[in-house]
Amino acid sequence: MKKIIIMMLCIPLMFSMGCRNQNPSTTATSSGETDPTEELVVDEAYLARTGSAYLKSLFSGEYEKAYTVYLHDEAMTKAINPDSYKAFFDDMYSKNGAFKKFVGAETRFQGDYGFYTTGVILETTSMNANVVFDKKGLIAGFNFTPFTFDDEIDSEKPSGLVEIDVEFGLKDWPLRGKITIPSNDGENPLPGKHPVLILVHGSGPNDMNETVGVNQPFKDIAYYMAQRGISVLRYDKRTFTYGTQMAGLKDLTVYDETIDDASEAVAYVSTLDYIDNDRIFVLGHSLGGYLIPRIAEMTPEARGYIIAAGIFSGLGEIIPYQLEYLAMIDGEISEEEQTYIDDMKIQAEKSLNPGSIGADEAVMGAYKAYWEDLANYDPAAMARQIEKPVYVFQGDRDYQVPVSEFDIIHEAVKDKENFTLQIWSGMNHLMMLGEGKPTPEEYFVKNEVYPSLLDYIINFIQ
Repeated sequence: MKKIIIMMLCIPLMFSMGCRNQNPSTTATSSGETDPTEELVVDEAYLARTGSAYLKSLFSGEYEKAYTVYLHDEAMTKAINPDSYKAFFDDMYSKNGAFKKFVGAETRFQGDYGFYTTGVILETTSMNANVVFDKKGLIAGFNFTPFTFDDEIDSEKPSGLVEIDVEFGLKDWPLRGKITIPSNDGENPLPGKHPVLILVHGSGPNDMNETVGVNQPFKDIAYYMAQRGISVLRYDKRTFTYGTQMAGLKDLTVYDETIDDASEAVAYVSTLDYIDNDRIFVLGHSLGGYLIPRIAEMTPEARGYIIAAGIFSGLGEIIPYQLEYLAMIDGEISEEEQTYIDDMKIQAEKSLNPGSIGADEAVMGAYKAYWEDLANYDPAAMARQIEKPVYVFQGDRDYQVPVSEFDIIHEAVKDKENFTLQIWSGMNHLMMLGEGKPTPEEYFVKNEVYPSLLDYIINFIQ
């Protein structure tokens, strides 16, 4: 399987920039195939027709048709061919079983790109398949992201807990979530007031379970904790619920993306009669961990904080590292991968120097205000201001956030008695155990958050 396909599967990359020569009057017929007699109109109907037909060809094994009939842009044309499509799908089916059906569909535009998304049901898992189009209607990307069209993935709840659907948040941005509560009978909350753990997502438009591949770490945490006496609030991230509306906000910062909603979550659980207001804890994972120092500043009513695989340098320093790691998994970096990495390094450098960003320029999906705000943020220095108990942990098999990030916070707070810091052997970025060289493919093998880690967190809370 061509390495760049693996990269597309793991992170929502968009390949664009160029496009191969074509007749500009070409359009798509009702079947999605091209018709040179009509003028091309790239609207939502075009995205739906072409995206649906393209995916049907791929999932029915018509790889030659998928490659030749539905025109790709230049980067996709170079990165993919019918054989690499076949290798990719053969590998996916060997891990997750045969394709069963499509579920639902959505189309949207964001900047110069259009997106067609549908749910894909395989024998052992479900995920979203996304087709990215450039403004000329060429296919500029193809990737998988967490499944969003049905809430019934692994829906059976274990005994010893109940779940309540909740809604909270700012007036213009209400969020949907679930609070998982200890229970004796599976129907009614256990009497009394319980400690609560609020879960704050990593980067990207995460659902309440923080679904990655076939794994749902936030659901794992909620079920495990509730069975052992601790309530858990998890919720859909604002960029998951309102992605289209937020995409064009040029004044957006991490406060809009994450921090304000985490603060609203703390305020919300404080109103619940079955929650002990003196034992509210917040766990931030990845980007959420990076922002815990700011979240702590806004939530003085919380009892303590947990930083899980947090970043302490900057996003612009981590992203090039991640891409180079992924590209080198097979021991070499292809020409097209190097071109993409070089382009991302330019963008990453701009994110670290926001004065170089134009007023209407998007860098790694965000505008100047986002990067100006983070340029003034030193998470390790700000963490020193937290006086409440803080537990910081990191897995040594985490390729997304390397152990060097843990070293930064360790050096900054090693003299602070309210901090507990720990590295877990064999644990990856999803807080799950594994062996060997960590790769994105393990996210598509069903696993669970490490129980010993969760036991340690329970002790920290109690």
